[in-house]
Amino acid sequence: EYDWNYGFCSETQTPLHPNSVYGTCKQSLQLLLSAFAERTGISTAWGRVFFLYGPHEYETRLVASVIRSLLKNESASCSKGEQYRDFLHIDDAANAFVKLLESDISGPVNIGSGQPIRVKDVAHAIGDLLQRPELIQLGGLPERPNEPPLLVADVRRLEGIGWKRSYDLEAGIQHTIDWWRSIGVS
Repeated sequence: EYDWNYGFCSETQTPLHPNSVYGTCKQSLQLLLSAFAERTGISTAWGRVFFLYGPHEYETRLVASVIRSLLKNESASCSKGEQYRDFLHIDDAANAFVKLLESDISGPVNIGSGQPIRVKDVAHAIGDLLQRPELIQLGGLPERPNEPPLLVADVRRLEGIGWKRSYDLEAGIQHTIDWWRSIGVS
């Protein structure tokens, strides 16, 4: 939903300018919900999720793709990975939504870690945990056009309602690896 040219995404300061049909649909639904809430006098909150990973993730997304490749002892092609992203384990995102529902907060709330990390560092962390760092192929995929160098959530509103992450990156990746192993990917 945010204008990605800004990189640091704050609910109160960063302009909205979706760069996809999906983002436009999310923004439109949030505006409709806000208008409905205002007319009916109900309270609403809107979670804006950032880069989620974990069990059940679609297998072509970064974390799942790299894990699956390495578990199969295949190389994992990635972009150069210089861009910074805000990765959050899915269980932490679910807990954030629960906190949101239990709170009195209203309006948009970012759901992310608030910690920028380079994509290549995520890939290397997976390679290290699976003891297959040589299979990480940075630069094996082309860069996406108009890829912003930084996308990170300002999570102060979320932390203000008492939310804290349970998973750091290493623990979250290990949990995700364990899940892929449990379903027989190897």
